[in-house]
Amino acid sequence: MLRNLMAKLGKGGANVDLVLDKQEYQPGDTVSGELVVKGGTVEQSINRIDVELSMSVRVKDKEYTKELKRFPFPNAFVINPSENKVFPFNYQLPNDLPLSGNQIHYTFVTHLDIASGKDHYDRDPIRINPPDSLQKVLDAFSQLGLREKHDSRSFNGYVQEFEFFPTSFLRDQAKEVEFACAYEENGIRLLLEVDLLPPTRGHEVHREVSLDHDLLNQPEELTEKLQSLLQEMVNDPEPFTHPRVALGHQEHKHSGFSKVGGVVGGLAAGLLGGMIISEIIDHFSDDDEVEAAEPEAEPEEEGSLFDGMFGGDDGEESEEEGGFFDNMFGGDDGGDDGGDEGSFFDDLFDGDDE
Repeated sequence: MLRNLMAKLGKGGANVDLVLDKQEYQPGDTVSGELVVKGGTVEQSINRIDVELSMSVRVKDKEYTKELKRFPFPNAFVINPSENKVFPFNYQLPNDLPLSGNQIHYTFVTHLDIASGKDHYDRDPIRINPPDSLQKVLDAFSQLGLREKHDSRSFNGYVQEFEFFPTSFLRDQAKEVEFACAYEENGIRLLLEVDLLPPTRGHEVHREVSLDHDLLNQPEELTEKLQSLLQEMVNDPEPFTHPRVALGHQEHKHSGFSKVGGVVGGLAAGLLGGMIISEIIDHFSDDDEVEAAEPEAEPEEEGSLFDGMFGGDDGEESEEEGGFFDNMFGGDDGGDDGGDEGSFFDDLFDGDDE
């Protein structure tokens, strides 16, 4: 009798343990393991088991958590004292998951529903690392002395951003370097941004480039190529300069972004984008109210790659119907790597190709 009572209160009751083969994965990998149910000191009836993969994203001072996938084991069963029941577990991760970072975390949460007893939970964090193609780009940035920032790999509601500060190369010319990226069949595509230091402080330059697998598989050549591209943006910024566009006070045209395959963070855009974008817009709306109360304050020109999208400094709405990145940067990329046939990102986001 006492054992039954204690089991109902959670002492000596059944418990569950999701045992994974490993804790680190790349997008598209298969997560494999076993779901182990261990009997306690008394016989207990199990109603069901649920395994949930959740993603937590921190934006500003708020954390958003969203269920990515739920795996139900709906069959009821009885677990005897000290008995072990084992169920196989397999799940293929989506290809467009944001990568783990200081702002993004993943957890498997397993719920053991015990009839007439205290339920048991098991939590297993996992880490999503860059795929090989992106890791090679990150390694090349490191070779150039571009160190990834603590708050890099943040998610802005549309894509994941990678942010770096120069420690040697560009140290006296740039405040930071950023990029967003998309996986392609033939390699990887980057949207680069360099935030220049004085005498062009607040001056941001942008460039879209494609890196094929042949180049990605040659580390020295890849590093030299990225160095050349970035140096050209700094030495001759005018072709890569675009006016910033404020979209904080209008509905964003590119609601189809979350359906696009290949863009890093695309899955999160569909699940959490609306909430996060609203939070960012509210943040800038608060800033606008402060600026209205203090009309003499100078507007700030610094910001992250996508600040201009969310009601930033110029406060004017865009009337152009161009692609997603056209709206951000005010026109076609003037660099050689943008191509005359239209931007890759223009086609992604259902914008009109002008």
